[in-house]
Amino acid sequence: MQNTLPSDASYFCFCCSVPVELLELWSWFCFEKEALGVETLQESSKVSLLKISFTKKPDGGAKNIVESFQSELLTAGEIIIQEEGFSPIENWQANWREHFRPVTVGKTLIILPPWETNSELSGRSPVWIDPGQGFGTGHHLSTALALEMLEQHLLAVETVPEKMFDLGTGSGILAIAGCRLGVPQVSAIDLESNAIAEVERNTELNGLSGRIKAQVGQPSLLKQHVSLVICNMLLSELLEIRLDLARLSSPGGTLICSGLLGKQATVIRSSLEELGFDYCSSIERENWWAIQFQQQ
Repeated sequence: MQNTLPSDASYFCFCCSVPVELLELWSWFCFEKEALGVETLQESSKVSLLKISFTKKPDGGAKNIVESFQSELLTAGEIIIQEEGFSPIENWQANWREHFRPVTVGKTLIILPPWETNSELSGRSPVWIDPGQGFGTGHHLSTALALEMLEQHLLAVETVPEKMFDLGTGSGILAIAGCRLGVPQVSAIDLESNAIAEVERNTELNGLSGRIKAQVGQPSLLKQHVSLVICNMLLSELLEIRLDLARLSSPGGTLICSGLLGKQATVIRSSLEELGFDYCSSIERENWWAIQFQQQ
């Protein structure tokens, strides 16, 4: 991830060794906790050494991030902190640009950073993203799968929904893609005020002002129900808002959940079926899952 910071500032970072089986989930978790970036320094068949960067030192430092990961996700593998401290920003923006390249998703979408002004669209609909701290550039599989499933659904329906809810919106990438695919109005919500500021910036960047309404808070703030709800979240977060997912989905409406790793897909499916959702379809890639449900 990338964040806009003054050139003379510094950022907090720590190095940690992580079992390979936890790499994807740990990276996903760090981005959810507002990490700027996750960089692989060394890797072997069993353990990788990572550098995790933040705009500022999280409460409790690296130790608290690791403990939260282990308690929230009930993981057995051990993550060992090697060192932590502050580093100068230097050329953070330039380094970030080296890694954020256009990404094609599905049949119709292409995700681009704002500096790729000469990119060939090849008939695809552009989703311009300057992500800042908000998770969502299309590079991570959880986001790519959410976009792909959203596209599949909207290209298949006879009538495009009048409104979509994007829960845990991050950079706003799913909300913007929904608009590109024909949804007239999207309500996007996130717990982080920084993320909402970035959604508003990305909305303007895509010329969609007036079609995406972003606000800070929990899904409980949303009062009506709609025929399309999408959320790209950790399993623990999805389970926390499961009652809201049922409340916000209109009868016969579609719910898309992404951000699920391995057996987590089975857990969320079972939990939502108890609340009256029917399983419709899923996409799996490298053990990451996106699942589509329909409210009865």
